[in-house]
Amino acid sequence: MYPYADGLWAPRNQWYVAGWSNEITRQPLERWLLDEPVVFYRTEAGQIVAMHGRCPHRQFPLAKGNVVGDRLECSYHGFTFDKTGACVRIPTQTKVPSSCRIASYPVVERWQWFWIWMGDPALADESLIPDHDTVKLTAPGWHAVPAATHLLKARHQLMHENLCDLSHLTFLHPGIIGVDDVAATEFEVQGARDWFRDERTMLNQEPTGFFSDILGYHKPIDRLMSMEFFLPCLHLAAEIFLAHDKKEGEPGRELGAYKVHHAVTPSRAHETHYFVAYSRNFAVDDQRVTDIINAAFAAVLQQDVDAVEALEAMLQRSGERQFKDFLARGDATSVQVRRAMEALIRSEQKGAASAAA
Repeated sequence: MYPYADGLWAPRNQWYVAGWSNEITRQPLERWLLDEPVVFYRTEAGQIVAMHGRCPHRQFPLAKGNVVGDRLECSYHGFTFDKTGACVRIPTQTKVPSSCRIASYPVVERWQWFWIWMGDPALADESLIPDHDTVKLTAPGWHAVPAATHLLKARHQLMHENLCDLSHLTFLHPGIIGVDDVAATEFEVQGARDWFRDERTMLNQEPTGFFSDILGYHKPIDRLMSMEFFLPCLHLAAEIFLAHDKKEGEPGRELGAYKVHHAVTPSRAHETHYFVAYSRNFAVDDQRVTDIINAAFAAVLQQDVDAVEALEAMLQRSGERQFKDFLARGDATSVQVRRAMEALIRSEQKGAASAAA
C-alpha cells in the first residue's frame, strides 16, 4: 500500500543529518526534527549541544533564549539548563527539582554536516553513520561541495522513493542528466534491511550538453550509474563516465566520476529537511566546472522538489487514505525500500512495547 501503513512514519533510533555545521553558533537555533522542536547551540569549546526546544515551564521556545557560558537560559522566566538538559536554575526558588529537565540528544559532526540521534541515547553508536571517506565526502582526490538546503512541503517517504527510482531521470530531468536509456536500461537491485543499491550501465551514449561541458569531452560515452540508500537518511547517487573508445570486451578510459549526496530527514508530518552535497574526482580545482555543476544541479533539485510537493498536495487532497498503487518493474527498488522502512519502524515499535510491558 502507498503511502506507509497507518501508524508508521519514521524510526527514531537512527542517525539523521540535522544540518550544516556552519549553521550552529553561540546563537540558539531551532529546527523541527521527527515532529519535535530541537534547539542547537555551541559551547565555549565549540561542541554542539542539542536539546528539546520547549521550556517545561510554559512551553516557551528555547531557541529564543540566551547562551550563558555553556548553559541555555530561557528568556521568558529565566529557567536555565545545562548541556545534559538538567535544569540548574529557577530564579523564583532555591531548590530545583530533579524532574525539571528536558531531553538532550547525541550529536556528531562529520564533514560539513552534523548528525543527530533522537531515540534511545544508549543505542547511539557512531559507527552506524555512513563512512564519509567511503562515500567520497572526505576522500583524497575528491572535491566535495555543499549544494542546497530545502524544507520540503512533503513527507519524507516521497523524496526517498523519488531518489530510489532512477527511471524518473528520463522524464523529470531531460537534457540535463536524463536521457531515454536511463528508463529503458535493465537494472539490478542489491541489498536488504538497511542498505539498497540500484545500478545500471548505459553504453555508447551521446553526452548531454551538461556532461560535455563538465567533462570537456564531446564523443560518445559509457555511463555507469548507481543509487545507494543507507537507511533511513542518506542517498548516494554516483556516475562513472568512460570514453566509448574501447575494444570489444574492454573498458574504456575513465573520464571522471561524481557523486550526489542526498540527506533526507523528517521534520514534521508533511515537511522534510533536504540537504544536498556533491563530490567529483575531475577538474577539482576548476571553478568554471563547479559553477556549471551548481547551476545544473540547482535546476535538477528544484524539479525533484516540485514533483514531491505535487505528490504531497495530491495525497492530502485525497483525504490521507491509502492507495493500492499500480507497480511497474521500475518500482522494484522503491518498493523494497518502502517495506524496509516500515520494517524498521515496526521493529522499533515492538521493542518499545516490550520495554513498556
